[in-house]
Amino acid sequence: MSDRKGLAVIYDPHNLYQFIWYYCNKGKDAEWDALCLPNGYKGEYMHSYCEKAGIFSHIYKDDTDFSKLSAVKKAIMMLKMTGYFLVGKRKSYCRKLLNRYVDLQEYEEIVVIADVGIVSGACVALGEEKEVIILEDGPSDYSKRPMFLGKSKLLSLYNWQGFFLARMGYCSPGWFYFKPDKYCVKYSSQPEKMQYGNYREIRQLYEADGTDGELFGQITEKLYPALKNIRFEEAEAVIFTRPFEDYVSDIEKYKKRVEDYVMKNCKSVILKTHPREKEIYCFGDQIEIQTVDNSVPAEVLLPYLRGKEAVVVTTSTIMLYLKAYEIHCTALFFDGLYEESVKSNTAFVPMTAGEAEKFCERFVQDWYGIEVL
Repeated sequence: MSDRKGLAVIYDPHNLYQFIWYYCNKGKDAEWDALCLPNGYKGEYMHSYCEKAGIFSHIYKDDTDFSKLSAVKKAIMMLKMTGYFLVGKRKSYCRKLLNRYVDLQEYEEIVVIADVGIVSGACVALGEEKEVIILEDGPSDYSKRPMFLGKSKLLSLYNWQGFFLARMGYCSPGWFYFKPDKYCVKYSSQPEKMQYGNYREIRQLYEADGTDGELFGQITEKLYPALKNIRFEEAEAVIFTRPFEDYVSDIEKYKKRVEDYVMKNCKSVILKTHPREKEIYCFGDQIEIQTVDNSVPAEVLLPYLRGKEAVVVTTSTIMLYLKAYEIHCTALFFDGLYEESVKSNTAFVPMTAGEAEKFCERFVQDWYGIEVL
């Protein structure tokens, strides 16, 4: 057994899939534990998938979802964090927070998916004393990270919280410049397109060189045996959803637009729901639907979908990988969604159609189309 111990902070299927690759590429010589935390809907299910993976010595979990705390509890936490910052004990607070879950001193290396959450941000904040790896979170990784609030964010309480937390060095909700990143290694699927580079090093995600491909395949097949039951050859398209509740409270009118589009344009589809998806789509009896459970990461499907059509509800991380598999993408955008989201003061704001076109041109290039519904 290795003397080197590492901790993987796991939130969702996408997160776990990336870590399995990292384990097969760089991490086989270490003993790993997992800390499973909720990521909105059904976050606790990652605990059982980490057990199935068979690569973790100990698996810890907690049901605390900081994004769901009451306004009073959030305010109390912000006051504590500010107090520790003002007396120069920010890192002490981060250690105290992480020791609620694990014995932090056991670990030399920590792997997280981003620096925006309270727990993962605390890990990144300790990058001077731990080897901290930051995996790819999604499209936001490729945006610029301002040091200050822009005019469009001045009325957003979420972004004000993110601004202060980032400047104090705790975490970066809202994707602001975060000084502790400079001590960490970042993995990216398209490093050359990143606009924010405040990392010790940026490495290629899913690099084949040095990866134990056989082991990677064995682990993913063990985790997702249901893949064998999907009739990929019969489907003409795959639909990747995004929870509309990320953007607005009144979701039915937008969900119906997706249903109408699919019923008009498709006959046989694979429906891949988002890990946080709660909604049930109804496409009528005329369309054959094969539903993939939202515990399965979308990336696992791609080798089986080569040459098919992907329909993506707003922008998605999966769009970063489609061109490599020659999968044409139709990105769905929704008239009024951006404006309603801004008025709702939500944590997530969708791209405008213009921003979406620029995003698609950067990452999908000539393998996409945009439909505004």
